[in-house]
Amino acid sequence: MSNKLFAFGSNGSGQLGLGHNDDTASPQAVTRNDSHIAQIAAGGNHTIVLYTDGEANFYGLNASGQCGQLSQAAASAWTQVAATWTTSILLHQDGTIFTCGEGLNGELGLGGEKQQTQELTRIPSFPPQGTSIAQISSSMAHTVAILSNGEVWGWGKNRKGQLGEPNIDVWSPRKVEGLPFAAAKAVCGKDFTYIVSAHGEGKAHLLGLPKNDRFGLRASLPRFVPDWKDIAASWGSVFVLKDNGELHGFGRDDHGQLPPSGLPAVAAIAAGTWGWGEHGNCGEPTNEHGDVNGRWKEMEVHGQIASIAAGCATSFLVITG
Repeated sequence: MSNKLFAFGSNGSGQLGLGHNDDTASPQAVTRNDSHIAQIAAGGNHTIVLYTDGEANFYGLNASGQCGQLSQAAASAWTQVAATWTTSILLHQDGTIFTCGEGLNGELGLGGEKQQTQELTRIPSFPPQGTSIAQISSSMAHTVAILSNGEVWGWGKNRKGQLGEPNIDVWSPRKVEGLPFAAAKAVCGKDFTYIVSAHGEGKAHLLGLPKNDRFGLRASLPRFVPDWKDIAASWGSVFVLKDNGELHGFGRDDHGQLPPSGLPAVAAIAAGTWGWGEHGNCGEPTNEHGDVNGRWKEMEVHGQIASIAAGCATSFLVITG
């Protein structure tokens, strides 16, 4: 049985890979499909699709070089991908990180206040000797990497302390100091980073939003989630999927971002399945504000959903059929 990639939502720059630049509110087949999709990362107007053979495909806007040089991406073996608004971050099989695009606040991680590159460029001297990178995560303007020893390092915009102290922009990877446990997973929102320890222990720590926490994220987030199955973040919200299928949301809810009541047990999450849906990324119908608020949208698909992804007003389904 083969897998096919479907996409819907914002597509003004062709970031859905549908061969046109019109938004769509129903899942449409991506023009280049493949049966071995490993990961999908969404930037502001571009998308990275990673395949299990290590090839990466880019779709969408490339005005700042965020889609890199396609021949370079196809020729290399990548294991993880992430994206800020205008930057692409790729983890190579040799354990190093490459970036391309534009980063006015250090998003490239290349040091020296380097703000743009069209070539995928290796971040020098990272990770530290004797360690490897376990996970990378990005949001609008910052990225964090979890190392094999449980340390968290980050780079990019840091004016709200989303990368720790001091709260100045970070132009090359910097260790987050004072983390009281070994990190197992981290997720990034616009102005924050939420970090959890291993399943079963479930300690949690929030970086960022020390003062202007207008959506109450810092006040409401749990500091202990031992039964977490997965963690996700959107612009101003955090979602915790528990072992029993319960989905809990914290933070911003002005567009209905937090889980609606009565939600059935959930198997997997990708932030973006309800809430702000102006571009069709939550399906139809929406309310007068373009939101799917207080409910969830059910979509009929032909086949079994193998995985999901979402971000920056785009949604993706990998369907086995």
